[in-house]
Amino acid sequence: MKLEHFEFSAYETGITKPDVGQKYTLNGSNNANFKRYKDAFDDSPTNAFIIKTIVNYIIGNGLIDKSGTLNPHSYISKQDLRLLVMDFKIYGSAFPQIINYGGFPIKIKHTPTMRVGLDIEQNSKSKNFTEVTGFWYSWDWSEKYKYIPQPVPMFSKTKNANVYEMMHIKTLSSEPYFPFPDYFSGLKSAKIEATLIDDAVNHVLNGFQGKTIINVNNGQIMDDPAKEALIKQVKKDWTGTENSDGVTVSINEDPLQAIVVDTIEPRGRNEQFVTYEETAEIKLMAAHSALNILFQRPGSSGFSNNAEEIATATDSLYLGVINPMREIILEALNDVFKKINPLCDIDFINFGQEKAITNE
Repeated sequence: MKLEHFEFSAYETGITKPDVGQKYTLNGSNNANFKRYKDAFDDSPTNAFIIKTIVNYIIGNGLIDKSGTLNPHSYISKQDLRLLVMDFKIYGSAFPQIINYGGFPIKIKHTPTMRVGLDIEQNSKSKNFTEVTGFWYSWDWSEKYKYIPQPVPMFSKTKNANVYEMMHIKTLSSEPYFPFPDYFSGLKSAKIEATLIDDAVNHVLNGFQGKTIINVNNGQIMDDPAKEALIKQVKKDWTGTENSDGVTVSINEDPLQAIVVDTIEPRGRNEQFVTYEETAEIKLMAAHSALNILFQRPGSSGFSNNAEEIATATDSLYLGVINPMREIILEALNDVFKKINPLCDIDFINFGQEKAITNE
């Protein structure tokens, strides 16, 4: 038997450069980068918990017009607002669609970020792509010949004849077209947590067994169909949680024909699992600038009930994370609402139990 040694390459985030085309520009091939951020949300419970908690803080009790001119939720529903803020946090980008009537906005709707591409103007002299001039929408960019991309004009602060317009709300980033989400440095930690969960699921489905080698002697006298039949029977009888217990009777002609089972169990498997899980959780909280005292996972030890510590941590969260994100979102939304009525001054309402934090 020949054994070979393999060296595995280091894990990469999988984030690629924007896919610049003649008509539309996507965030990676078929918006694959957006898919990577979505996977980090779907597959990592800690990442999802932090994101949803921060989104709740950002939204608070919804929007208010401080001038008293109008009710913002007559134009944007609470559901659309939540979806926009969720996209902004997960992807670093949100694309509200503005529906106009008579040249003025009447509705603001959420557009799924993964379905949007950019229309980028090309400089005729340098041939370089420069400014974003509009957007493209497709239900599924991997099947764009089935779901033909449709152009959507960029939102304009002035009155025009467009029925549908779109705007791009971007988190702060040095990337010119598609910003990285603010927790970008935590993507690898989210992958670690997701991989640990997959490993645990496989361990359970395999009957809590390590890697097992079943040696069957006298293989030289068996033809290939007999070998295949034996392999299938062994997998059926010995793998899976339904076969983790029980008795197997093996009858052999002599001791040399007995089946030999070797189990390869990684040393310190449980300890390593706990260590990597805790490390991934801590790194994810750091990537989100999420303070430990406010983002302890349910059931974990060490949660403080000191009201003063919690109040201080909440203030820091608002000043360092929530308010900066609110400012970016509100700047965009206020452009739309001021087109409806120049007197509008849209703001978020803090939760009733939260201490009011003044933006400076």
